[in-house]
Amino acid sequence: MKKGKLMTAFILLAVFWMSAVWAEYNLMMRFGIRFSLAASASALFVLLSALLRAPEGYEDENGFHIGALAAAVLP
Repeated sequence: MKKGKLMTAFILLAVFWMSAVWAEYNLMMRFGIRFSLAASASALFVLLSALLRAPEGYEDENGFHIGALAAAVLP
């Protein structure tokens, strides 16, 4: 489960990073403003760390369950 969570976090980070780069490029081309890629990358790493600290859970036909209920139901 931990390997899947890391892979999901990596894919999400890559998508967010590419979206930020695309938006910054468009703004720079349109307005001539230089945006810092380091600032956007650090913000995305903050999002990644929040994602990696998120609680474990499980999903069944009734929805997504987090926390004590997940621990009680799953062996």
